[in-house]
Amino acid sequence: MIVYCWTGLGWYTMMGAGMWIWPLVLAGLGYLVWYSYRPRGRRYVREDPVEVARMRLARGEISLEEFESIRKAVRP
Repeated sequence: MIVYCWTGLGWYTMMGAGMWIWPLVLAGLGYLVWYSYRPRGRRYVREDPVEVARMRLARGEISLEEFESIRKAVRP
């Protein structure tokens, strides 16, 4: 009798939970795939204008005079 009740309860639980377990497992796997391929970087970090100007000076995009004017404008 105990085996019959356990088997019946197990079948009911498997049918009821199976409807929710597989979509949750697939959603979790989808989230892991999305999380691993999402863009990374410093998108929301505010950068210091003098550091940006220093990098532009190093790349040769601005001259030393332009760098000095930016530096004086930001930090008088």
